[in-house]
Amino acid sequence: MSYGVEDAALAVTEPLLDAAGSVTSDGIDLEQSSRGALVDAPEIKVDAPALTVAELPNAATVTYDLEHDDDPDFGTAAALFPAVIVQTGAGGAGAEAAAWRGRLPVDVKRYVRVKTTTADASPQVPVGDCSGKSVSAGLAF
Repeated sequence: MSYGVEDAALAVTEPLLDAAGSVTSDGIDLEQSSRGALVDAPEIKVDAPALTVAELPNAATVTYDLEHDDDPDFGTAAALFPAVIVQTGAGGAGAEAAAWRGRLPVDVKRYVRVKTTTADASPQVPVGDCSGKSVSAGLAF
């Protein structure tokens, strides 16, 4: 059971991109090894910002994945929870803010991070500049 207590030292924020592509946040160090089970698995929370139609035109997407690795540089990063949030521009209104929360598995690797991928709707409808907005993630115990 999680009490929902968040630790600011175990949180990251990463600005979104100004064009199609991917960006990753810094890693959150769980300070444990995947060789030993995480005794009381915390929850991880991802918050995606609201995006206007200028930032996310119709059919353009922003996808948020969680990755994990035993390497602090994420040289061998693996998907932990793919596509936890997918925002798609629609109806000429962009996309609403979204949040996702899930419990980390006991075999999670030591470091976790958010990978954000922004994709154009088409070559004629590129993603707008989202760099004024940020995704955030953190642990809750």
